[in-house]
Amino acid sequence: MRQLFAQHARRYGTRELRAELMAQGYPRIGRRRIQRVLTANGSRAQHPHSFVPHTVYSDPAVRAAPNRLLGQPAPTAPNRVWVGD
Repeated sequence: MRQLFAQHARRYGTRELRAELMAQGYPRIGRRRIQRVLTANGSRAQHPHSFVPHTVYSDPAVRAAPNRLLGQPAPTAPNRVWVGD
């Protein structure tokens, strides 16, 4: 398992390692066992690239829709006013 992990440049995680081991004829090995072996050896899969979070930058000049319920009288019965976003 350690050789296989090193062979794939420490990029394979437990799912890929399990699939590779099953293809090599080791059908009775689980992901948790692979994880325990890798953890015991101090190994962790490396991401191929660093994580960069992508956020949406909204325009502060754009206003949200106006609240049209503020000027209305309170509803007198259930199911009279519906709202959504």
